[in-house]
Amino acid sequence: MEAKKTVTVVLVFFVFVVMIIFFSTYSLESNNNIYEDFVFDNYTYIIEGRFLLENENNISVTDYVYVSLPQNSTFQKSYILYIDPKPIRYTVDEDGNKYAVVVINAEPGERTWIRVKYIVTVSGYTINFDEKKAIWPRLDLAKRFTGSTGYWDVYNVTLIKLAYKVAYSDNPLVVARKIAEWVVPRISYFVNMGRYGSDHAIVEKFGSYYIVGDCVEVADIYVTFARILGLPSRTAYGILLFSHREKQWLNLSEVEKEGNEILTHWGGHMWPQVYIPPWGWIDVDMLDGMRVNVGIYSNRHILFGVEETKYYGSSLTSSCIPSYLTLQYVEYDYRGED
Repeated sequence: MEAKKTVTVVLVFFVFVVMIIFFSTYSLESNNNIYEDFVFDNYTYIIEGRFLLENENNISVTDYVYVSLPQNSTFQKSYILYIDPKPIRYTVDEDGNKYAVVVINAEPGERTWIRVKYIVTVSGYTINFDEKKAIWPRLDLAKRFTGSTGYWDVYNVTLIKLAYKVAYSDNPLVVARKIAEWVVPRISYFVNMGRYGSDHAIVEKFGSYYIVGDCVEVADIYVTFARILGLPSRTAYGILLFSHREKQWLNLSEVEKEGNEILTHWGGHMWPQVYIPPWGWIDVDMLDGMRVNVGIYSNRHILFGVEETKYYGSSLTSSCIPSYLTLQYVEYDYRGED
């Protein structure tokens, strides 16, 4: 009897081990097969940046300044060479974005520089899609990434009707493409210093709808349509480079006067991402060449974070976030090496 029990235990244990090996192997093979659909184009940058902060208060200030870091993600690897002054700690927000926290002591009228240096490798990619592989995500992911927010109003009746009219499909990849195809020819672009949100980013003219604003409004409309149709989505923000070697700068005291002229020297950017198994999070940057670009991601993007639950309102000042000091100037020097 005891021998029978022992044999049973051994058999159960053997089956358990085989199951673990099988599912582990299956998982690994599935992940490897996903990347067979990708064509990668890697590029490495040395990035030097500096931020000018000023104490415009009439008292001395001790401020905790959050410096947004280039993120580590599936398609980007980042390394900090230095941050000066040295951070007191590193922190992570609700969406998983990492920041360095720098303490600045400043007297009234005093100006202070923060300097940074990073190495960032970006894996640009193109996905050779097979629509038959596309499946809808798990319910928990759908619930998390299809909710309504102040900028993404999935209960707006006009937007619901539009989304279903232009992009409804039983295939999530088709949904992603149809939204982008509808958005691209309807962009009425100008640099917007604020953020309209989905309720105000679409206007009707002569019986047609147009998206007014900049990359933020375009991303907000895309994400809202996707969420209405049950496709998990969020926005990514960072920099879109014009070339692989350049200097970008932003004078915050002049941005109101510059308007679209700001695009000649600053590439602060926001774009949508959608989650479609088996490929995972897919970038959709329709303003990179004014094309549909679903699953086409250039290596001229530098990712600084994603928006899922936390919202900054604009891509202009997300690089360096003070509480009491005023950010006056931002500069990045990008030196790319193939």
